[in-house]
Amino acid sequence: MLIEKMGICFPTENLINPGIAFLSKILVVLSLTTLLFGCGTTAYNIKSASELNGNKLLTGRFIFYNDDVHIENGEGFSVFFKEREDKTLRMFQPDEEGYVYIPVDEGQYYISRIKYNKLNGHLLFPVHQTSRINVDVSDTVVNFATIQISLQQNITSKIAYVSTYGYPYAGKLMPSSLKPELNITQIPGRDIIHRYMLLSKLDILPESVRDEFIYFSEEVETPFR
Repeated sequence: MLIEKMGICFPTENLINPGIAFLSKILVVLSLTTLLFGCGTTAYNIKSASELNGNKLLTGRFIFYNDDVHIENGEGFSVFFKEREDKTLRMFQPDEEGYVYIPVDEGQYYISRIKYNKLNGHLLFPVHQTSRINVDVSDTVVNFATIQISLQQNITSKIAYVSTYGYPYAGKLMPSSLKPELNITQIPGRDIIHRYMLLSKLDILPESVRDEFIYFSEEVETPFR
């Protein structure tokens, strides 16, 4: 399509607002993210017991390691979970010490996938759906204790990922021996959780807390694209 100005015809394709073009690119990225993760939301920690509004409290702690180095604040890691019957993924938002304490309904919750952001992209790890957290109708607080998430990727694997990152299905065609690995383990223990909740003035009594054992498959998780 052409428009005329001072007797000169200009193609309208060249007059697209750069801001609109940039916004379109963002929308495409968001659409792709939605296809990958579903309609995701963030589960924020409560600040007082009054925010429960009749719901249960799910609490615990995440600690993260990258090649055996403890990662303060879990920088780069994101943990997603979902309720059994819900397709929507929710992302935990741990505090600076790795604790989460979020309101949930009665149901079964699964840690569904873990994301690790890198300088040259990200790694996505699906989690075997045996990692069930039961929240029963009789529960007040469910404590999943400490979950340790450890990423292992040797230098050969890192070089291989960088060299194939730009290709479609990057990493999928790599041999298993070169793929990064993610190990997930639960570390039982509740005293530190109790002390933290009391110090945070959540007005939660220790006897109202039920410990939940989570079974994680012994198989290591490998990333997908």
